[in-house]
Amino acid sequence: MNAPKAALTLLGLGLLSLPIAAQTGKADPFEDALRESVKQYRAGKIAEATAALEQAKVIIEKAKAAQMGSALPDPPEGWEADEMKTEDVGPFLGGGKVVKKLYKNKSGQQQIQLEVFYGSTLIKLMRGMLANENIAQAQGYDTKRAGGEKVLVKKVDAKNFEINMPMEEEILVRMTGKEAAEEDMMIKLMREVDRREIKSLVKP
Repeated sequence: MNAPKAALTLLGLGLLSLPIAAQTGKADPFEDALRESVKQYRAGKIAEATAALEQAKVIIEKAKAAQMGSALPDPPEGWEADEMKTEDVGPFLGGGKVVKKLYKNKSGQQQIQLEVFYGSTLIKLMRGMLANENIAQAQGYDTKRAGGEKVLVKKVDAKNFEINMPMEEEILVRMTGKEAAEEDMMIKLMREVDRREIKSLVKP
């Protein structure tokens, strides 16, 4: 779908949502952004309408990241976690989006960075390695299991591991250990990821 058609589609969705908002009588940033986009579009100000649509998209991405919190593991005993954040993935990593959550033990000596990638070509690459152990091993990965899912484990330096769980072409869960986080702890956390919930949030 090209950009003008996509914009018109979103505008249509916005128009459909306006009566519901009017009934509730409550201000909502997402609906306000849609109203502003419709207003600017009707005034022939396409750039301003597009900017309002982008604002609505940012709000949706933040809401998606917040909902994803229920799909990600709670910190292990003796650990804590920072608030999640959503970022764009750079072209060198295949584009798309990534939701990040940092776990760290309370002494601050070990950390685990959990990332959920979606809409990135990096995911297809990781799935290809998961399907061919010879290719995976050539890139330094071992194939293991986290619950019912196969994962790719790589030692990134003398003390730290990286674990990748490509679930589908659209989704990749990655954990990266820091400050000598234990591989067994990372595998345990990976098993606790609610894969079904992530799919429901990420897939269109």
